[in-house]
Amino acid sequence: MTILYKVEGKEFSKDSVFPQKVVLCSVSARNIVAFSSLQSAIVPSAADAGDPGSNVSLGASNSHVYVCDIVTPWEYYKVCSSKSLISVLQWSPNGEQLLMGYIGGRVEIWQPRNQSINMWLLQFHANVPSEDIIQAQFFHNGKGVIFNPQKKDHTYYAEKFERLEHRPTLAGFGSVASDGCLLLTSSGLLAAFSMPQLQRASAGLGPVETPYPEIQELTPTLHSIGISRSFIEHCSMTPSPSGAVNVAFSCGWQQQLVQCFKVSLSLEGELGLEQHLAIKSESQASIFLGPLDGRKITHIKCTRVANEDVIFIAYACPDGAGSQLEQWTLTRRRQNVHALLQGSNAKPNEFVQSESWEQVAKAHLNASLADICVTRLAVSSADSCQVYAILQDNSVQVLEANSLKHINHTQFEKVSDASGGVRFVSGDLTPTSQMLLLFDSHAQLHAMQAPLIKQTGAGLLLLEYCIVTGCDASDVLLLNLGNLEMLVEKLTDNFTRQPSYVRHYYYSNFLALKSNLCRVQQQEFDNLIILHAISTTFKSLLRPSDLGSQDKGPADNLAMKLAESIPDVDTVMLNLDAKDFTVEPVMLQSLQQLIQWVTDLALNMLHRLPEEVMKCKLSGKRPSYDISRDIVAIGSLRELLVMIRIWGLLNTQCLPVYTKLMDNIDVLVILFRLLTRLAQNPAEPDELLLDECSLLSKQLLIPQPSKFTPTTLLSAQGFAAVKSGQLQFTSLVEPSCLQDMETEDVVFARSVKDGVSNLQLGARPSTIRRCARCGFVFVNNASKVAKTSALKAWFSKWLHCHCGGFWKQNH
Repeated sequence: MTILYKVEGKEFSKDSVFPQKVVLCSVSARNIVAFSSLQSAIVPSAADAGDPGSNVSLGASNSHVYVCDIVTPWEYYKVCSSKSLISVLQWSPNGEQLLMGYIGGRVEIWQPRNQSINMWLLQFHANVPSEDIIQAQFFHNGKGVIFNPQKKDHTYYAEKFERLEHRPTLAGFGSVASDGCLLLTSSGLLAAFSMPQLQRASAGLGPVETPYPEIQELTPTLHSIGISRSFIEHCSMTPSPSGAVNVAFSCGWQQQLVQCFKVSLSLEGELGLEQHLAIKSESQASIFLGPLDGRKITHIKCTRVANEDVIFIAYACPDGAGSQLEQWTLTRRRQNVHALLQGSNAKPNEFVQSESWEQVAKAHLNASLADICVTRLAVSSADSCQVYAILQDNSVQVLEANSLKHINHTQFEKVSDASGGVRFVSGDLTPTSQMLLLFDSHAQLHAMQAPLIKQTGAGLLLLEYCIVTGCDASDVLLLNLGNLEMLVEKLTDNFTRQPSYVRHYYYSNFLALKSNLCRVQQQEFDNLIILHAISTTFKSLLRPSDLGSQDKGPADNLAMKLAESIPDVDTVMLNLDAKDFTVEPVMLQSLQQLIQWVTDLALNMLHRLPEEVMKCKLSGKRPSYDISRDIVAIGSLRELLVMIRIWGLLNTQCLPVYTKLMDNIDVLVILFRLLTRLAQNPAEPDELLLDECSLLSKQLLIPQPSKFTPTTLLSAQGFAAVKSGQLQFTSLVEPSCLQDMETEDVVFARSVKDGVSNLQLGARPSTIRRCARCGFVFVNNASKVAKTSALKAWFSKWLHCHCGGFWKQNH
């Protein structure tokens, strides 16, 4: 296994993480890492602000929670601080909410404010008095996809990825899954609460700046997990396909017994009236261990492997002789009923089904175990499932499920006095189980490669899995930076073979993934995403003049007329019914900046066309994506130019503005004519077309597109750095080796451009949001400025950045 990078944290001193050197961590479905640490309030002295060693500790120790992105691990952001010791850290299934459980019984659910990774707000909180929260689980929504590497050669997504047969943990009216959490305390008390559905604007989730919402206090439903309650030392939870939650735990006074329970939730009360949550706990077959011989249970991990219930139990061997790991699997048997016990109406060969746990594998580890991680994907067979044993000697041992055979052993920096006795304490896998993220006792992050399958085509299958499930694919891209060009071609080819309704459903996920792929290759793909968004917004404004006689909408009629390849935009306009394209003049004027963006894109694309064709001829190699060769993008531009031409007759204020170098030039007519000729053969444009494109710069001033490349691992520089070997970063210090060296520093301050509203914001705008991955800019208060419904609908499309990353507030 390859060690990818390490992030050193200078602000976490040797005595800052205590007691027991515990750091919790959890990775979300969007590849955001949350981790906790205990530290004192450390501030630099005024005299020696530049010296890291001259810090003065003030106040009591607090528990802090931070988040960071796996593609920018050196930059982390604080979520919250608390005087209580945090004991549970858990992400929601969609990666939008973060649950924190504390010693003392307080539970908090936080969410990013306006989808900004550096601004968090408390949404819900609950309290279980005088209890210690030791385990928490969000309700399962009943959705899941089975990952089967054997089906990688299938063409259609419906054949490659089967839906997981799983019921939601709590089903409401119409069997719709409800959101909520199930908690377990150290005394054996279950607590559950459901979270009410809030409007996005009132919850601070909208794409605009909203006031802080009121924090809601939830009252949990309490229930004892067993007949009697006792102190629980180790426990684990996992959802089952039946909708229940399987819980396994060991008590301090019963070291040789691992108890298993099935916890189910339901809503009681009449429909339409106030319903309350009910908890039902049923005892299941338990695990009775043999003589421990001085061993002590240190970890319990309950999970599912290839549709089987599995429990991993780890022991600490006496006298420091390492540790031991066992795998127990739940087996179901049919047992015949004796004839004397059968009823008079009993059927022949009557049987009863019994359940029992069987030990299927055992492995000895050379060091004490710090944490256990199991493949997060719902795999179809146990061969694709791996167990990662994180050891306290700073090594990771990879084992095969069901046999616990040794697959790989990776040794990090060994524990020594020089390193301050830093040891691994926790770890978690990314959503696709391609990277293992580890934290040591000083809250320093380590990342290593953890490939699930090594077959050819595995990277493509995982990318398609991310398209279907909506998971973030950054971890897959980081490990396949060397063959991205081939992946882009195969991914696009497979996507175009899908049925039209499948392409339409997954189109946004496909665009976001391809945007990240092309950005690593330094190819511009974001323009296609914005063009698609503008096209759908403009077409939504069209209404047929006569609802009774229209077989097709105005947009369909426009596409049919453009299929005839008429080079004159006015001729196309005369063949259309102008009433179908009538929009209020005030609304058109509010869309002027978007209209300007469309014509700027067409102008820049045609202006660069001769240069791009010459580059391809000299190098003999074509880029994996070029918008000037995309027939779909060219068709969308031609449709929008016709609509803009018609709207210009209704309100001239909405037309694009250019500085013309020659008189009697109609920019829209020239652009439409050149695009029509390009659409006839985008792969091999003729020489006359290239000559006319070369003359555009002589006819008018062509606006230069603004470009901002943030420093991330998903870049051309990141590919070179990852390929060179293990990377070492310093927290809160941007690595110079990953910065874009092609960006030239000019004397004049560079103006920041709002990518959503196409407005210049000046050199130092005060309140903007910039995507932490792609650098896309969005003004905070844009919706307050919007006066028309069309512009408000446009801003509502930007809840998330088009690349799938979080926003970052810049003040």
